[in-house]
Amino acid sequence: MKLALISGAALLAAASTAMACPDYSQTGASYEVSGEQLYAGLDLSVVAGGENNIANCSVPGVSGAGYFITPPDFSFFLTGMAGYDLEVSVQGDCDTALLVNTPSATWFFDDDSAGELQPYMLLNGVGDGRLDAWVGTYNGEYCNANIHLETWLP
Repeated sequence: MKLALISGAALLAAASTAMACPDYSQTGASYEVSGEQLYAGLDLSVVAGGENNIANCSVPGVSGAGYFITPPDFSFFLTGMAGYDLEVSVQGDCDTALLVNTPSATWFFDDDSAGELQPYMLLNGVGDGRLDAWVGTYNGEYCNANIHLETWLP
């Protein structure tokens, strides 16, 4: 009986681990930045990839393939964003993917819009607040990458 309970608990733990997904309730490396500061651009190094296949997660408005870690890689606390559009892109040593959750709790996903297997997105009217970003990979491998954020006047 004891063995059955231990086996059941282990199976439940394995199942919950397998179903893990990106979680915006956790915080990534945090940066406080303004729209004006981002006008000059911000580049940060990151190891792209993760254990969570986004195809197995129910993330509103996201369809596609990619592997991400559970907490965000980065949490950006944005201020002074009125009048700016926000560009977010990744350059990596492998096929990278990008997942973003904006201050309005809107999810965005991209895999190859920058060309050469790299993601790119231009977000209009992001607004002030917390923006989380995950840098993943298409096929589950890990590689060195760089995330770039920059604001533009429309």
